[in-house]
Amino acid sequence: MYKEHILDAAESIFAEHGYETSKVQSVATAAGVSLATLYGVFETKWDLYRAVHERRTRNLHEHVRERGASQEDLVDRMLDGIAAYVEFHMAHPSYLRMHLREQHIWSTSVTLRSPEQIDAWQRGLEMMIKAFTLGQEAGVYHGDESPLLMARTTLAMHQVRLGDWVDRGMVESPDAIIAAVKRQFIRAFCTEATRAARGAE
Repeated sequence: MYKEHILDAAESIFAEHGYETSKVQSVATAAGVSLATLYGVFETKWDLYRAVHERRTRNLHEHVRERGASQEDLVDRMLDGIAAYVEFHMAHPSYLRMHLREQHIWSTSVTLRSPEQIDAWQRGLEMMIKAFTLGQEAGVYHGDESPLLMARTTLAMHQVRLGDWVDRGMVESPDAIIAAVKRQFIRAFCTEATRAARGAE
């Protein structure tokens, strides 16, 4: 119980102040525990930071895998995975704001700090590369770009859309943002034949 409260508090503090200027005492105060109790669970601020990312990236990966595996159609499978990714970040705005505040570039791993972040980024990228490769082979995505570049572009698009959502006060519903993200994805990557087959989308 203490661990979850501490991680929630740490996520909020890191989102507000960034890793470098965040104080462990502030996390303890926000969690409603003593500093001794916090250090009994996490020995250092770095351990705390890594634990925040371990929890969220594990849950995110599971959430996206479950949603993305529910469809037979290649485009629908990708869109469901994208919807799950966006939905997860909107449901955990402090975690989203951590990334935005630290100015991570979602299309590359070079700005990521922890091994947990890097591993999650790599796994997610590999999933998208595989999905784009299969889609190109099936003729549903444009074939003139590398699946790697397409995957990285998709991540960049997500960052821009979610960053804009945060900047404008996080007022739009997940349904509205997800619908916009899906439309953008289809316009950017699907062939004319695929877009025509999907009608108004």
